[in-house]
Amino acid sequence: MKQVIRNSMIAALAIIALNSQAYSSESAQANNASSLTSFKTTIQLVQKGVYGDIYEIEKEYGFVKVKVRDENGDRLKLAVVPETGKITVLEKKNKRPKKQYQAVNTQISLDQALNIVSQQGYSSVEEIELENGYYGVEVRDENGRKHDIAI
Repeated sequence: MKQVIRNSMIAALAIIALNSQAYSSESAQANNASSLTSFKTTIQLVQKGVYGDIYEIEKEYGFVKVKVRDENGDRLKLAVVPETGKITVLEKKNKRPKKQYQAVNTQISLDQALNIVSQQGYSSVEEIELENGYYGVEVRDENGRKHDIAI
């Protein structure tokens, strides 16, 4: 009798574990698919607000952190909530470079870089940063493995 109860308990725990794993897997896939969309929405919101040239975007807890450089060379750190459209300036640094600030010329836009990432099959973007004329992108594949891509 004890053996039957023990086996039943093990079977019940296994079923619960499998169901919770399936649920978390589905929710992770939904979250991954929405990260690319949230980055694109964030770009549109920041460009609409005319804050400056975006040089880094990163997912944070409950918002997207965006770093921009304005026409004077000042750096701003923004918190953007894509779902609500709310943008908050977290920090402003008035340090200007010795030379007059000039935007970095890139062959493609930030939005085009995200489209390339999407075409390569990645939908979960952790961070994208403009580095020396190219975009460094941190992504995760469907198995949750992290990859760094240069575009």
